[in-house]
Amino acid sequence: MKALWHLDRATVAETRAELMRRGGGEPAYTTVMTLLGRLATKGAVIVDREREPFVYKPAFARASILKERLRAFLDDVFDGEAQAMVLGLVEDESLTLDELKEIEKRIGKPTGDRERKEKR
Repeated sequence: MKALWHLDRATVAETRAELMRRGGGEPAYTTVMTLLGRLATKGAVIVDREREPFVYKPAFARASILKERLRAFLDDVFDGEAQAMVLGLVEDESLTLDELKEIEKRIGKPTGDRERKEKR
């Protein structure tokens, strides 16, 4: 999915080339074709069969999937307690000073979702 999100739309060969560029080894063409077919079956990828080779594109934006996966992770691992997750990240010594500054900057910046929660 990361390769397709990066390319926006791609053939099997283009997806394979992107995977190799990303350091994913040298997957066989048929392996990438099978994977894209399975993703299409699951509804994660849209296939344009009007031309050959077929062109694949993500069915969902990366941001929406990341948000959904993060929410599920928060619920599963931290019982929905965002504060525990954020504090765990802030206290993690592997974060750089720049990463911590970016987190601090974003926390101070109001968002639509945060404003809605504060009004409740």
